[in-house]
Amino acid sequence: MKRGLNVPVYALPLFGRARVLFRGTELRVSHKGLALLYYLALEGPTSRARLADLLYGHGAGLQNLRVELHRLAQALGREVFPKGQDPLVLPPWLKLETSGHGEILEGLEEVEGLWEWVQEVRTRHEAFPGPTCRQGLLRELSALRPPFLLVLKGRLGAGPRQLAQELARVLGLAFHQNLRPEGLVYLEAPYPQVPLRELLRSKAFLILRLDPGEEPRFFLELRASYPVERMRVLELSPLSWLEARQGLLTEYGFPQAARAYFLAGGQPEWIPEWLASSNLPQRLLAQLRLQARWLSEPARVALEWLSVAPGPIPEQVLDAFAALPYLDELERKGWLVYREGEGYRFAKEAERRFFYSTLPPGRRRELHERAATALALAGCRREEALHRRALGEEYESLLDSPLRQALLGEGKSVGKRVLGRELALLVQGGEGVFPMEQGFGLALLEPGDTAHLDLASWEEEAVLELVGQAYAPQGSWGLLLLVRGVRSEGYIRLEESFTHRILLPPGPIRLKFWGLGVAEFALRAYRVRQEGGRALGKGLVEVWNLAAKEGEEVPKQGEKKGEDQGRGDWDVHL
Repeated sequence: MKRGLNVPVYALPLFGRARVLFRGTELRVSHKGLALLYYLALEGPTSRARLADLLYGHGAGLQNLRVELHRLAQALGREVFPKGQDPLVLPPWLKLETSGHGEILEGLEEVEGLWEWVQEVRTRHEAFPGPTCRQGLLRELSALRPPFLLVLKGRLGAGPRQLAQELARVLGLAFHQNLRPEGLVYLEAPYPQVPLRELLRSKAFLILRLDPGEEPRFFLELRASYPVERMRVLELSPLSWLEARQGLLTEYGFPQAARAYFLAGGQPEWIPEWLASSNLPQRLLAQLRLQARWLSEPARVALEWLSVAPGPIPEQVLDAFAALPYLDELERKGWLVYREGEGYRFAKEAERRFFYSTLPPGRRRELHERAATALALAGCRREEALHRRALGEEYESLLDSPLRQALLGEGKSVGKRVLGRELALLVQGGEGVFPMEQGFGLALLEPGDTAHLDLASWEEEAVLELVGQAYAPQGSWGLLLLVRGVRSEGYIRLEESFTHRILLPPGPIRLKFWGLGVAEFALRAYRVRQEGGRALGKGLVEVWNLAAKEGEEVPKQGEKKGEDQGRGDWDVHL
């Protein structure tokens, strides 16, 4: 079968020593010839005058360039550039190979006049720490071909530039951060001031980064005119715990990995920063505060003050902090979001924590006191409790019964049972809890997030064993678990390394997780044996019984049930 001339059979490896390969064999090409080819591959079509000035820098440069073009044709065994072509365009059978290892463009920095350009290319293609992120999304985007417009919406730390670099490597395109007629062009604010018609005629793969908030005119004009079949807009969500565990965090133990993942809010650019820092990463804080400078000063101050309120911000707190006049600006600029039935809240909990850390200790205490007083006058006991706790004051009496049970163990009835044979554990469904190599994992990054796991019914009484590890940030109620049976339920706080054994009645079981934190755990179930019988395996162990749900008759199981009754549908924003 005859190979078409448009098939790229000559390769220019980006990594390692600069060279031309033909079917794996290196061809003898001068340094000037290599520099010319690599420049066209990375920068796109370039005029003869520009190349002559770059490579030679004197009046006879154009004559020297013509000689070099002739030498290239002899070295490659075919004509590289048609006679009279200007600007010069790299032929389609010469391809930049963007995979590999080693120093980028090694040796080309020795060519006179190219040192600065080589350094700029190396900075442009600098490797990011850790394995590649968003592998599934990369596979999906690899089917796209230029010309194309991909718009990436994402908050600070979402990693749009890294995704663009990886996509350029997958597609075999040169990566640029300014406008070029070909290759992959990554643009972020401030956007270039060029006529719209030039962008519409571009043959490049354009990637446009959009920050949260109002959409800029540059994007709106481009979207209004660009062919819809060659355009896609994507929201870059945080990495899931499973994605991070299989990528950036694969070499780290659970405590270190969970801390970095949670405090980074799952953002791939922020995770390595938290891994390397035992305290608040100042570079990330500077990024966030710099972006907040686009706010008016009163709105920025209001945003910093509101950071003492996690989750939905009560109207009483908005009023106490005089923030009501600035809500529209904060929402339009993407710092706050409004949810029906909840009100305003920070767009991202990780960002709120950064702003909270900037408050001086005295100001922070004053704001907590002001919020607690306003909430006490309004009768918002649960919201008041969080501020009282931050102030170091008594708060337990303000908590709802289920939260007291989880935090303080109130109403928990403890007994002992002999574990018999292990029972089959069947998962019927769930949301936010995903299987891992050993057991399950989950991550709740935002106040109000929940996850659940539904287990199939047992026909007999059983003991459910949960063994795992959990991480929860300071200043929150933690990561909490509701275990719900047909007629009973109980609440647990998951902390560090934990083991919990729960006596369950016959019927289906739901495990509902809420609060803030990250956990990995394994589940096992055991049949209950009579204490007088011969113990198999585990023997006599401590278990706790679920309390009957409100309005339900307490089943007789030979144990005194807790007197503290929890509401079955209760939830809390932490």
